[in-house]
Amino acid sequence: MLAGLRTLRVHAGIYPEHLDASDQRGWVGGSVVPGTDGRVVVGALKVFSDGSLNTRTALTYEPYGTDASVGHAAHSPRELANLLREARARRLEVALHAIGDLAVTRALDAFEASGARGSIEHAQLIRAADLPRFARLRIIASVQPQHAIDDREVTDAVWADRAERAFAYRHLLDAGAQLWLGSDAPVAPLDPWVTMAAAVSRTDDEQDSWHAEQELPREAALRASTRRLHGVWLVPGMPGDVIAMETDPYEATAPQLRQMSVALTVVGGSVTHSTLS
Repeated sequence: MLAGLRTLRVHAGIYPEHLDASDQRGWVGGSVVPGTDGRVVVGALKVFSDGSLNTRTALTYEPYGTDASVGHAAHSPRELANLLREARARRLEVALHAIGDLAVTRALDAFEASGARGSIEHAQLIRAADLPRFARLRIIASVQPQHAIDDREVTDAVWADRAERAFAYRHLLDAGAQLWLGSDAPVAPLDPWVTMAAAVSRTDDEQDSWHAEQELPREAALRASTRRLHGVWLVPGMPGDVIAMETDPYEATAPQLRQMSVALTVVGGSVTHSTLS
């Protein structure tokens, strides 16, 4: 199966229960999985710190509307910090799921206490005091803009008193955080152009932009949807992963972004898709 993987590049995450198995294989962050021509490498340790918005289990400072619940913590603060220390000792970055604002605070605390590196996944509700900590601690905000659209109604229902700091992508950007845009597939479509359209427009239908103050500039959304090496796009010696589009994404409207057509895909210097004659 691994030997047949040639058309995409994968950073495969590890769950805490698989740490011993990865140790036995000698895998650390960035290790190449044998038989994949370098296409599959060991990625981050995936850790959950709370639940989700729709199930009312995301961990928050204040209760959900009239509901007395403040969500669920998957680990105590000490347990969370210890997990991140284990990751650092094994030279693994961490992808730490944290949705509620209290979960985000505890996630940042754990990164700070452990010295681990990585990302906070989702970060759907953030206190103002925590925004600058992303940049200070060099923790990536890995977010999924389509969720802001899909969950606008439930957010207005249960976080009505704090919706202005939900899915706060522009606030993160302005605070200096490094943003990564993703899909959380299959929860949202595995399509980076749908993701970018959501980030720059905060709507996908005839409704007005939801909290338009959180829209991302086009250039920032594109930058957050790519991976650059040492701050540059493509130079000799880089992996050679390139796409060519039929429409200029800087000029496309949000609806056009959602329908973008890819003319050429190159992975590791090899053409994997082309509509060019």
